[in-house]
Amino acid sequence: MEYERDLEAKIEKRLFERGKIIVIYGARQVGKTTLARKILQKYGDDKGFFNCEDITVRDALSSQSASMMKAFFGDSKVIVLDEAQTVLNIGRALKIFVDAYPEVNIIATGSSSFDLANKINEPLTGRHYAFFLYPISFNEIAKVSGNRKLFEDLEIRLIYGNYPEIVNASSVEDMRDKLKSLTTSYLYRDVLKFGNIKNPDVLTNILRALAYQVGNEVSFSELAGLVGVDKNTVASYIRLLEQAFIIYRMRSYSNNMREEIKEGRKIYFYDNGVISALTDNFSGALVGRDVGGLWENLMLAERMKYNQANDLYKNLYFWRMKSKGEIDLVEEHDGRLSPFEFKWNKDKASASAYSFVENYRSEPLEIINKSNFVGFVR
Repeated sequence: MEYERDLEAKIEKRLFERGKIIVIYGARQVGKTTLARKILQKYGDDKGFFNCEDITVRDALSSQSASMMKAFFGDSKVIVLDEAQTVLNIGRALKIFVDAYPEVNIIATGSSSFDLANKINEPLTGRHYAFFLYPISFNEIAKVSGNRKLFEDLEIRLIYGNYPEIVNASSVEDMRDKLKSLTTSYLYRDVLKFGNIKNPDVLTNILRALAYQVGNEVSFSELAGLVGVDKNTVASYIRLLEQAFIIYRMRSYSNNMREEIKEGRKIYFYDNGVISALTDNFSGALVGRDVGGLWENLMLAERMKYNQANDLYKNLYFWRMKSKGEIDLVEEHDGRLSPFEFKWNKDKASASAYSFVENYRSEPLEIINKSNFVGFVR
């Protein structure tokens, strides 16, 4: 099934601005190519699609000659450059081309920000729009199948996640096989290629350790001890994994109250299925699973998708006291604080969690559970 992506209309709105380039970021296999091709078919044709992992495409872009690039691309008015991060000096090449041919509309996709962000931002300052594509959102599923489908498949999404080929898989066995393939063949490709990783096993061990403690605060020193490397190596690998859009970090919220955790960090995954594949645990009954951590990870990812779809620019934090009192999510928006707790089965938080509302005069604390989550994610 093909889902209408929430980004589609946002990209189309900016597509025909003269002299501007569209950049779509996102992890491998989240649907960037499918989305770009769909837009291309509406406003151009297949002749405008170029896979930058093809050496002939890379050579044309690496020429740094506007006329040579134009001869290679032909008369297409809409051009898709898929996996553009594989091209050396891609930002400079695009600047040269768009300066010479501002009437041509370019969509560049990238599954990592190693080269694409670094080499586009400076040459193309003020000349491009960047969009981030997540895995399929609950809102995108519900637009096709209704809210009831979200409740019916909630445990499936909790375990197997929302990558497009997973959502469209024919069985849980198919989901499991595809997730294992994704995490071994595709997801880390850019990390290994651009990050100059000398020991891939260390990378996998760090990811596995993060998967087991999702929802908990992360200590780089403890991770280093677990995987047998130094703290700086752990920090470096985590930055690479963030640049490949596999994980993201969340900082603790603090207003300098004496008992607050001021410099804590949590690390989450953009998709729950990756957690299951890394821990090799696809238990359908959630036996032996950290349901709380999975639920927290899922709801945070869906909330970020919701905020993006609705153009809500919010700062996201967690909050914790040194003794007792913790909030899973604090959203900061227009000077207001909104606290949320994620409880798979419960409708109440601990009494200490409510101290945040009192101390900060925030919005009322909301408990998001499997019965009331729809209003939180769409």
